[in-house]
Amino acid sequence: MGPQRQALTAEQSFDILARMTARLSSTARLDEIVDTVLDQIVELGFGAVWIASLDESTGMLRTLKEVIDGVDTTHEMPEIWMADTRQPVGHGFREKRLVNIVDPESLYIIEHDDEQVPPGQLALPRVIFEHLRGHPFACGPVLGSRGQPVGAVGLSSYLGKQPIPDDILRGGLLRAFLDHLGIAMERAANITKLERLNADLVKAQATIATDARIKAVGELAAAVAHDLNNLSGVALMAISVGERSPTDAYQVLPRIARANRAIGELVARLQRVARTGAVHDPDQVADPAQIVDDVLALVAPVLRERGVELEHDLPPVSAVRADPVLIHQIALNLVLNAQEAMQAVSSAQRRLSVTLRESGDEVILTIADTGPGIPPEVLAQMFQPFVTTKPGHAGLGLAAAHASLKHFGGRIEARNAADGGAVFEVTLARAPGAKIAAVAPGTAPDRSDKRTGKILVVDDDPDIVAVVCAFLEPLGYEVATASSADQALELAAAQPFDVVICDVGMPRTNGLEAAEMLQRSGFRGKLVLMTGWDSAGIRNDRRAAEADLILAKPFLGAELLDAIDSLLAR
Repeated sequence: MGPQRQALTAEQSFDILARMTARLSSTARLDEIVDTVLDQIVELGFGAVWIASLDESTGMLRTLKEVIDGVDTTHEMPEIWMADTRQPVGHGFREKRLVNIVDPESLYIIEHDDEQVPPGQLALPRVIFEHLRGHPFACGPVLGSRGQPVGAVGLSSYLGKQPIPDDILRGGLLRAFLDHLGIAMERAANITKLERLNADLVKAQATIATDARIKAVGELAAAVAHDLNNLSGVALMAISVGERSPTDAYQVLPRIARANRAIGELVARLQRVARTGAVHDPDQVADPAQIVDDVLALVAPVLRERGVELEHDLPPVSAVRADPVLIHQIALNLVLNAQEAMQAVSSAQRRLSVTLRESGDEVILTIADTGPGIPPEVLAQMFQPFVTTKPGHAGLGLAAAHASLKHFGGRIEARNAADGGAVFEVTLARAPGAKIAAVAPGTAPDRSDKRTGKILVVDDDPDIVAVVCAFLEPLGYEVATASSADQALELAAAQPFDVVICDVGMPRTNGLEAAEMLQRSGFRGKLVLMTGWDSAGIRNDRRAAEADLILAKPFLGAELLDAIDSLLAR
């Protein structure tokens, strides 16, 4: 038995946690994140620590690092299926907690993968049992910011080979370390996804550019790729703000929701362009004050970091004729361009002014900076495509904004201020008679109004399934899930469902094919198809006639609930 460790004071614990948080926030590299947290867990008295990532596509846990008594044994650990509830780690994933095994000898030892385990008994493959040397251990999921699994952890050899006390698994430094690990792993995965998306978009642009018929769409895709990265980055930045405290999280959640909704609307806009060649809907209205306030709130941390003093005057103004996503794009791009330009002057001179005002039938957004201004040769052709002063930029943002605003009767102009700096004015046409609906962002359904009904959710993306279940079950619905069309058909044949919610874009058998098969099998409930593809194109498919409703991703929980309520009321 190893020596007892002296308990840390509250001040010592806070210092350790603060140092680790600073290290995690300074890197997005998964190996550095894992090394940082693993070292801290070892310091708590654990001689053996295992950290794995979850492959969402296969459900397999892949070892990132394992250390036993200071020796790196990462290569010795096999992959583990997170859904194998025979094993303690799979049991932990089902219950979303760490499972504490005080007596490993009580486990059933699996000699072969297909071996049957006695009901109600946990089991362990012999290779892992021997790997742990019979020491007590704990294992379970590492959870992200929304409570979704992002990986797994295993802990053993506590103070030699003592049983692990339940209380240190539930709270204190260890629990804080694991919470930080989950969020840091999630952030690293999101950044990797963004980099992959950007690479895919670059490849797509190269392919599109070879086809003269859709070259215009290719140029717009380049601008959209830039804006998608901006919006995603802003949302991730807002998540970091929300991690500070429950109060900060509550305040920033509506802004994150609006940023992510803007991403969805931006993609839908590009889908409309690809389908029709048109980029505008002249009947759209937007609230410029709300949109600009969102942009400033989300980029405020960047401005503070860069030493930019922000002055803004955003009084309530009339609704305007414009695509809300377009205004968001323009305001975000102009603000980010301004702060980048001001890096050329001393921090004492960096001031950004953002104002809104009404003039007759127009609403004017003015963004002015105290940077070096716009070179005369650039100012003359500022809104032409591929004109830019920034290396590595395509020069499409302002050109796209200039062209898009024309469709709504708006315009964008640029000039240099008399005392230095650039000034951009975005003029928007007021929407006669239009009123901006007051929405209480973040309002949840009334859970006291319990609903009834059996719902089957079908999607090959485990995150989609998890969040839909998490939203519907507390409202009273009985929810079952399936990850494929075949599994859904089996469940629907075995028990009646009031509503089946099925994703269109699934491998092997897609949602449209599943809809046909469900109807032929005698299914008489309501069918909802959800899709991240162009919903208009889906509606034109003859197989979509089998569905009662098509729900375009991304959607809010309230929209899903309205859809279910309306279908069950028929």
